[in-house]
Amino acid sequence: MERELEEWFNLHKFHFYSGSYETKELANYLGVSTRTIQRWVKEKTSPTKEQLAQIREYLVSKKAS
Repeated sequence: MERELEEWFNLHKFHFYSGSYETKELANYLGVSTRTIQRWVKEKTSPTKEQLAQIREYLVSKKAS
């Protein structure tokens, strides 16, 4: 899961800083708080495998938009 988490983190940075989405939008999509996502980014906690799959779906849908 380390590789998956690293992949997500890099995608998050790319999409977040390119203005593709806001953390709030991703949090709403996942049904978690923005604080939860901040903890993931700071590597205090990690998303589950299911959440990683949802994140990928979200990023793919944003990329297609």
